[in-house]
Amino acid sequence: MKKLRLCFLWHMHQPYYKDDLDGQYHMPWVYLHALKDYYELPFYHKIYGQVKGTYNLVPSLLVQLADYTTTDVADTFIRLMKKDVRELTQDEKNLLIPQLFMANYKNQAKPLKRYRELYDRKGDTPLFETAKLNFSEQELTDLQIMYLISWCGIFTRRNVPVIQELMDRERNFLHKDKLNLLEALADFIKSILPLYKDLQNSGRIEVSATPFYHPILPLLLDHRSAKEALPDMPMPSINADFSAHARVHVQSAVDYFRDIFGNPPKGMWPAEGSISNKAAELFRNCGIRWIASDEDVLSASIGRDLRDKHQRQRLYKKHGFHTPAGGINIFFRDKELSDLVGFTYSGWDAGKAVDDFMTKLAEIYDLCDFSPIVPVILDGENAWEYYPDNASKFFDLLYMRLSSCNWVETLTMSEATECDTPEEPLDRIRAGSWIYANFTTWMGHPEKNEAWRILAEAHSRYAAKADIAENRELIEKELFAAEGSDWFWWYGDDHFSLQSDVFDKLFRRHIANVYTLLGEKVPQEVNRPIKKSHKSGLLKAPAGEISPVIDGRVTSFFEWLGAGRFDLKFDAGAMTASSNVMHMLYFGFDKENIYMRLDGTFREIANLGYELDVEITAGETKHFTFPLINEYNDDRGMHSCLESVFEAALPRKFANGTEKIYVTFRLKRDGRILETAPVYNTVEIDLTHDSGRDWIA
Repeated sequence: MKKLRLCFLWHMHQPYYKDDLDGQYHMPWVYLHALKDYYELPFYHKIYGQVKGTYNLVPSLLVQLADYTTTDVADTFIRLMKKDVRELTQDEKNLLIPQLFMANYKNQAKPLKRYRELYDRKGDTPLFETAKLNFSEQELTDLQIMYLISWCGIFTRRNVPVIQELMDRERNFLHKDKLNLLEALADFIKSILPLYKDLQNSGRIEVSATPFYHPILPLLLDHRSAKEALPDMPMPSINADFSAHARVHVQSAVDYFRDIFGNPPKGMWPAEGSISNKAAELFRNCGIRWIASDEDVLSASIGRDLRDKHQRQRLYKKHGFHTPAGGINIFFRDKELSDLVGFTYSGWDAGKAVDDFMTKLAEIYDLCDFSPIVPVILDGENAWEYYPDNASKFFDLLYMRLSSCNWVETLTMSEATECDTPEEPLDRIRAGSWIYANFTTWMGHPEKNEAWRILAEAHSRYAAKADIAENRELIEKELFAAEGSDWFWWYGDDHFSLQSDVFDKLFRRHIANVYTLLGEKVPQEVNRPIKKSHKSGLLKAPAGEISPVIDGRVTSFFEWLGAGRFDLKFDAGAMTASSNVMHMLYFGFDKENIYMRLDGTFREIANLGYELDVEITAGETKHFTFPLINEYNDDRGMHSCLESVFEAALPRKFANGTEKIYVTFRLKRDGRILETAPVYNTVEIDLTHDSGRDWIA
């Protein structure tokens, strides 16, 4: 009987936040996601035993996770949380209090009444100035406990009794309450790894891995592989050979998993889905039987547009690649389904989201004349704070539907390699990642290239002294950690993080530690910050009223000169969507209209059935739909044109007389949302004359 083989892969990963020389963790994100996500997702398989999935655990994450099973962990955040608030110095408050506001307001803070009250005190205060708000000792203790609870998942709250007791009390907590909570949470973290072992042993999940410190393997094997996708890409000056390290990352991950789980992993999600011919061969040489990437990499490898419905079936077949060590299976993620779960459904009613997901599966089922394999692969931890209740209603409804659906079966990745879906051999792999099918996220920008340069210098310096160097194991560990992908991700101006300077410091500290362990002076260039591009959405506020001609062209230099400018990709963060049409918004207004111009790759999709949904909240939320055609007018006074850019005018009356409107853009086709911009935020536009106060909501 024909079945649709649905293969979920949830990727669990955080950078290596520990400085091994000072022994301290400098960011608490492994700890916080342990409370909210690492137990949460696999536990659904305890409830819905018919639903299978694959969980990709990065070894360097597991190393850190083990440290958080005790409150004695050398973590700056935990150390400050353990102190009585009466003993905190002002410098410690300056460090701690901003962290206590790093939670999604709508879904983490607002549902907890006491946390909402304290969070609302923040108002427009910049995050890193929140210590100036002069919280009382009682308020600060309440804030600490509420923050920890806000990061606890649904199953964490159910399985740790003290959490519910504190939620019932709501406020006026004592220092001993906080210590009890911290101890209970450390005990809870001890249960995470046994849960994965139990579920894998019972056949409900498969656990896979990633090269140890999450490096972009093709770039370590040959950084010139970046030019396969972009021949003119600016390259860093690299005088080192990282290829031996590439093998260590893979083999050490295999060995570590054998020690933890009793057997080596059968498959790996390469860091960021980054693959190449050489990378596939290395994986197979280390005993790996399957890897995965993105559909755009498949499209580039076979030279076919998989968005074409006549070619689309090819995505859902098995894909094998031959290496001298034998064949390896490669799965390619369904971009639309994966991105809908990761970026879009969080803003939908859970029932409608699940209906939409199942409808799309049915369309794939009908498209294929064989049993299709549908890989849905995405970040397993960063999306859920954007859903209500950590996405519990979405997962409950989805897994209930899948459990009772007779035409869908969920498989682990290894099970999918053994099913009877037809296989299409690959002659080559065009090197690329899940983001734009290239490596621009990690190389090419001057900041990224500078990071590669100083890494290569440290690598070469160690190689020259390796035979006589003491502490070889420690030195190599620092180099391996610095080769992780995350440091390069946050350099440049393509991603946004309020803590990008901390990432910069941690990367350079790993490099500095190499020189320190070699007994050498740390070069000045390593002590200088690399991060200079600080991304925010609003690049320029409107200078005054504008009245551009809506013709789809920038007809003169002065037409949009006074407009505001907003980077629609600013908040992509660690969850960059793979769609990439909407880049930049220009906006302004006069007495009659609100004007918007969107720059991007619209010209490529003109007159092909795409629509732009503009959501505007002005007291109430309204949706305005513009067909992406050369010219459009309607009887409400809306007017748009698409030529080299997209331009639109909306009558100002739609603002309902409010001073501010909040705007989100969604690119759609056939009712499907293909891209949302901004990803998580809205564009706030101040319609008063004091437009210089525009900011990001």
